[in-house]
Amino acid sequence: MPGRRPVVWFALAALLAVGAMVLMSRTGSASGGSAQVVVARTVIPAGTLLDEEFAARSLAMAPVPDDLRLSGLQASASGVIGRRTVAPLAPGEPVTDAVIGGAPGVGPAPLLPGERAVSVPLRAAGGPVAAPPEGSRVDVIASDGEGMAGRTRVIVSNAEVLAVTPSLGADAADVAGGLVLRLRTADALEVARALDFAREVRVIARPAGEG
Repeated sequence: MPGRRPVVWFALAALLAVGAMVLMSRTGSASGGSAQVVVARTVIPAGTLLDEEFAARSLAMAPVPDDLRLSGLQASASGVIGRRTVAPLAPGEPVTDAVIGGAPGVGPAPLLPGERAVSVPLRAAGGPVAAPPEGSRVDVIASDGEGMAGRTRVIVSNAEVLAVTPSLGADAADVAGGLVLRLRTADALEVARALDFAREVRVIARPAGEG
């Protein structure tokens, strides 16, 4: 998630803010030759959930030229409902894919309340394993005990892979690559407990499309 937006967005925000105030005062003049995009009415802090009530109060539509081809602009408020901002918005600034955590289906969505990002090492039977791609789903299993007295159980099912962390190389065999998983708080605590006390913790990729 980018920490800074390109300068072009700030320039566009200023133009839209001025244009919105002028054109909104001319209610009949925006009927032809213009499209509309979603902009902020007020300051919107990072981490704000854009639910229907908040959107009705804090978002507006502003006209832009039909031939404007900047990617990521939102043409309808319905497209942002339920999303969460990952960067602050100034009054008049357009709501873009980058501001709400990326286009749908491209990259992970921001963490929601009650979710945690947890790193799990990629190891199996003492050696590193291939990493499933970002956005895929995995199960986390933990093994306790030895021999016939041992047991293995699934401690987290269907977790989303947010990121893959690389291995530090063959000279750092004790530090393998890993996965950053999106987990509910209770599951995050269970994984942390297993990493501290279980004999072995493994990540198993789920088949694509399996719910």
